[in-house]
Amino acid sequence: MNKRDMLTAPVGKLLRRMAIPAATGLFFNTMFNITDTVYTRFISPDALAGLGLSFPIYIILMATGAGLGNAAQSLSANAQGAGQEKKSALFEISSLYLALVSTVFVISAGFILLSPALQSIGASEGSLSEALSYTRTILAGLIFFMLNSVLNGILSAGGDTKSYRNFLIIGFFANLILDPFFILVLKLDTFGIALATVLVQVVGTLYLGSKVRKLKLKERAGTIQGKDIASAWKELILHAVPISLNVMTVSLGIFVINYFLLRYGADAAVAGYGAAIRIEQVFLLPVMGLNTALITLVGHNHGAGNIDRVKKSWKTGQLYGVILMAAGFLILFPFRNFWISIFTPDKDIIQAGAGYLSIEVFAMFSYVFLNMGVSVLQGLRKPGFIFIIGMLRQIILPPFVFYLLGDMLGLGIWGVWWGLFIVPTVAALVTVLYTRYRLKKIMELAGRRAESYSDIEV
Repeated sequence: MNKRDMLTAPVGKLLRRMAIPAATGLFFNTMFNITDTVYTRFISPDALAGLGLSFPIYIILMATGAGLGNAAQSLSANAQGAGQEKKSALFEISSLYLALVSTVFVISAGFILLSPALQSIGASEGSLSEALSYTRTILAGLIFFMLNSVLNGILSAGGDTKSYRNFLIIGFFANLILDPFFILVLKLDTFGIALATVLVQVVGTLYLGSKVRKLKLKERAGTIQGKDIASAWKELILHAVPISLNVMTVSLGIFVINYFLLRYGADAAVAGYGAAIRIEQVFLLPVMGLNTALITLVGHNHGAGNIDRVKKSWKTGQLYGVILMAAGFLILFPFRNFWISIFTPDKDIIQAGAGYLSIEVFAMFSYVFLNMGVSVLQGLRKPGFIFIIGMLRQIILPPFVFYLLGDMLGLGIWGVWWGLFIVPTVAALVTVLYTRYRLKKIMELAGRRAESYSDIEV
């Protein structure tokens, strides 16, 4: 994509060109994870439980890479929009170095804390063994996950969301072959699932690395000194840390939700919720694709000082998101029992999952405004608020709201379902108001600068 297009081409067209490949890739990534879950059933119930126990740990391990990839995308896009190609290349090169260094610390901490963390959840001996086998293998290959996040961020900063899509599609089909081979033929069990995942990431690093090589980072950056890398690292870390912490709050939020579900609805509620969020995630994928596109578009135009175009990008992203969720509502709400029954024939689980979806379909509109606001803030290089809203949405508000509705008002499990509508709605409202405030401050600053320049000319 021509970088000049980011500043001049129709906003809607640009969002579609970047969002559709990103959403397509995320769809295949979701199918990748579902494939792993399906093949776990051929091993043992302990393996299925172990994979479930590993999920929050997996999110925490991926959080650092997600933050760095996002930082590389936003900072590089801003530099490109400002016409600072050397600075853009510096951010991209520095993010790759930082990924390597960060991986050493994450792996070291992971191997030390992994077993105590899983034991604290209360895992049985069998499920604990399977969870450790899976997560230790992921840890051993963590460098490839980290590099792929950063490489994707670098490519996305220039508007290339197709390369990562291609990798995720290839990875999905490779996993369809590797999972049964490792599990059914070689009998590697849970280790085989993790090994297949790591091998796919290795292929991704080679493929995405070849795409980034074509960007000629060293030639664009020119001579780089140690102080340049240090300065870039500082900016990358300041941008990445809030995003990484926000991702980590998701895993903590899962513990909070499961606690209250077990309190009110026992195992069927947990299983129903687990099935329902898998369905929900598929319908939210188009919005997540818009997130990626909006960060790049806002970053370029913020860097170029085109704040009116930033506002137009935000509004267009919200409009597209609402339209997509309205379509999703029409598909999801009337057939909610059917969607849950794909995962289980158990009537209690279907009833619990369908109950959640009957309310959550309305909260999906809140996710549009929440996610679009977060993407704009990332593009504006204002990521600090993202961690704050993540804490509010995942950790602070849910226990209070669940207890108020479930215990004090006696709604039980329906208190949790309604809470999962109320909390993101409040978070979306706060995010929209804060994003408007940040844009207003930026426009006021731009106005003061224009006035000072006018005075100098006079």
